[in-house]
Formats: sequence, structure tokens, C-alpha cells
Amino acid sequence: MDFAKQDFSYYERTIALMYRKFFMKRIVLTLVALFIVVIYSFIFKEHLIMNSVIIVLLLGLVMLLFKKLQEFPEVYGNFLAQNEPLTQIVQIEEAEYSYNVLKDNVFVVAINKKGARNLPASNKQYTLLVGFAKNFFTMQPLAIYYYDMLELTYEEKFRLKRNGYNNVPRFLRRFTWTNLKATAGNGVNFVLGNLFFLFILYRLLRYLWRFLQLLF
Repeated sequence: MDFAKQDFSYYERTIALMYRKFFMKRIVLTLVALFIVVIYSFIFKEHLIMNSVIIVLLLGLVMLLFKKLQEFPEVYGNFLAQNEPLTQIVQIEEAEYSYNVLKDNVFVVAINKKGARNLPASNKQYTLLVGFAKNFFTMQPLAIYYYDMLELTYEEKFRLKRNGYNNVPRFLRRFTWTNLKATAGNGVNFVLGNLFFLFILYRLLRYLWRFLQLLF
């Protein structure tokens, strides 16, 4: 099962482009946020202390993202090392918005379906799943795993939805107790886990609103 080296060599350029796109998108968004805060501070002369702190934090985030962008060879090499001399095969459980990686039936990571790619391995029995962790912010988002597509399983809720097993009309499904409860739980977890980013977003929306008031 020593075919990983061939696959990693063949797909290195493809995965490097995915990795670069992932980080460049976040770098650009952070720079846009930084630009808005700087312009607001320059024009309105308000919240200067708070904005100075935000500017420093955003600059630090940009530097961190650039550093992570340059670490691709090391990160890629680590994944290759994990698959040598024997290729590591995991189980994949497909959910509605993610691929859940399981190893020995233990959850490892949830890979965001958006942007993920299933690449054929040189060993035709396996598929190379490449994507990024579903977490909103993670220090090492890249995920590369081999799995057997014939052993792909589905999360129970996703399987039922996929097969159309639902007595509730489609337009009412979002209002079911199960869905509302899950949505509320996910919302609480998201808020608690991303307070800093939500605070920055709140400030940016306020500043943009002030710009609109100034223009109109």
C-alpha cells in the first residue's frame, strides 16, 4: 500500500493551489476589514483607542495568515509522512454540509464539503479526499485522507433526507422542533467560539452604516 508518495507528487500543484486560495481569501477579507477601520478612524476620529487595538489585532492576523500560507511544504510533507511507509485509510461519513472523518470509529475532523475534492488515487481502490476543516477558524485547516468510496456511509439525518423519508412538507421542515433545536444549538456554539470575529463584524457593520449616512 505504498502508493501515497506517487499521489502526493502528482497532486501537489493542485492541492497547493487549493491551499493558497483558502488563505488568500482570508487575507483579502482581513485587509478589507483593516482598511475600513483605518478609514473610519481617519474620517470620524471616534473610538480611536478601540480601533487602534482592532488595527493591531488585524495586522497580527494578516501576518499569521501569511505565515501559514508559507507553511504549505511543511504541512504537505507532514501528511505524506503520515502515509509512509503504509498508507493510512480512514472511514468517511457524509453529512449534509461536511465529510466526517473517522479512524477506528473515532471522530477525527469534519471537512467542509464546499471546496473539497475527491481525487482518484493511483491505487484504484481508494480515493484521496482533500479539503479544509469546517471550523470557522483553525490553525491548521488542510485535511488530506485516503478512504474507500465503496465503504462511504451517510449520517442518519442526511441519509433520510437524501432518500426523501420525511413526513413534513419541504417548506415546513425548517420549522420542525428538531431543526429549530439543532439550529439554536449550532448558533450558541458558533457565537461562543467566535466572539472576537463577531465583535469585529459588529464594528465593521457600524462603521459601514456611518459611511452610508455620510454619503446620503
